[in-house]
Amino acid sequence: MANLLIVDDSILMRRNLRMMLTEAGHNVVAEAANGIEAYKEYAKHQPDLVTMDITMPVMNGIEAVKKIIATYPEANVIMISALDQKSMVFEAIQNGAKHYILKPITVEKIVETINEVLHVQATASPAAVTSGAESATAHSASGKECGMPPFAIENKNGIFIVTARCGIGSAELDSIGMAVQGFLFVKPLKVIFHFHDSLEQLPPELPSRFAQYMSSIVQAGGIAKAVTGSRLLTQQLKETDAELFAKVYTDISQIIV
Repeated sequence: MANLLIVDDSILMRRNLRMMLTEAGHNVVAEAANGIEAYKEYAKHQPDLVTMDITMPVMNGIEAVKKIIATYPEANVIMISALDQKSMVFEAIQNGAKHYILKPITVEKIVETINEVLHVQATASPAAVTSGAESATAHSASGKECGMPPFAIENKNGIFIVTARCGIGSAELDSIGMAVQGFLFVKPLKVIFHFHDSLEQLPPELPSRFAQYMSSIVQAGGIAKAVTGSRLLTQQLKETDAELFAKVYTDISQIIV
């Protein structure tokens, strides 16, 4: 059982979510109708997880995520969104949200997503954290300073672009993996994995993770492409899965999806 905070400006939606979550065995400790209230309730209760609507008065969901994560970086926030809010969802993910759910919401969908987010948090071992830290150190030692987050997700004309940069590690891959699970609800699905110029190669444990994400997209009937300007990284990807990475592009402009 998890302690949850529901954030939505609709009383009906909050009531429905409370019913779904309570029936699933979770405990709703508080509700909020906007981002300001969400921050206050989070500070008061520090719940295990927050369900966060995007469009709200006073302070929207994206700003609320930024405010909560700035003070409580380990907060677990799941965005609740409509299909036409995809770009806003990924802005929220870039700012610390862990996952998202597209409306209409079902009991199965929200329970599965909550369990997935909480399971990832619960099973993150010290070894995994150390691995991520070592990855970041290795990239910094290469002399390339990103000055940017280790990854970014954006939506351009219906195509999701996942950009991996220097410093990316296992923790960031977990967040990307949860985002990819959310992608699978979108039809038609088109995803580009862009390996930034700051990445010459990936730590040994990471190429297989990207292969898993690409495979899940393809199996869901989507299109997945890889882009990198690094010959070493191209070789690394092809050695990981010759079929998935049979064609690795050197520039996004070369891709027609």
